[in-house]
Amino acid sequence: MPHRRSARLASWQIHLLIWSTLLLWFTGMVWLGLHYFGQTEGEFGPELSPLEPWMLRAHGLFMVFMLVGLGSLLVAHIPLGWRDRGQRPAAIALTSLFLFLIITGYALYYVGTVELRDLTSLLHWIAGIPVPLIFWWHYRRRYSAQHAKRS
Repeated sequence: MPHRRSARLASWQIHLLIWSTLLLWFTGMVWLGLHYFGQTEGEFGPELSPLEPWMLRAHGLFMVFMLVGLGSLLVAHIPLGWRDRGQRPAAIALTSLFLFLIITGYALYYVGTVELRDLTSLLHWIAGIPVPLIFWWHYRRRYSAQHAKRS
């Protein structure tokens, strides 16, 4: 259990954030593959894969869990973690990336024109591709430090 004066996360937060990040990334990548490479030629032109809408639904579901996890970071992890200067670059990159993905993901539902929606979609999935790498960049330093203490 983390101490209230520490930026350390509870194990449920770590698991929630890791699993929701991985599942969001996976469903996003599967959707991307299906959308651009999974179409078949139908009677009236290209047809979407029947799995494509299910990937979007799953992606939206996992986003709910991610938002809960991100919200839990606002209480102690982000404010107290700001003191760790070594983590700041990765933390700023990760937080900025997640904010951008949240805004563009939200915009995908409410952007008016097809052109603007296509641009928003492109920006969203381009930004989403490196998420596991940036997530690991932030997490690895803390994990390495904890692992070294056990040795």
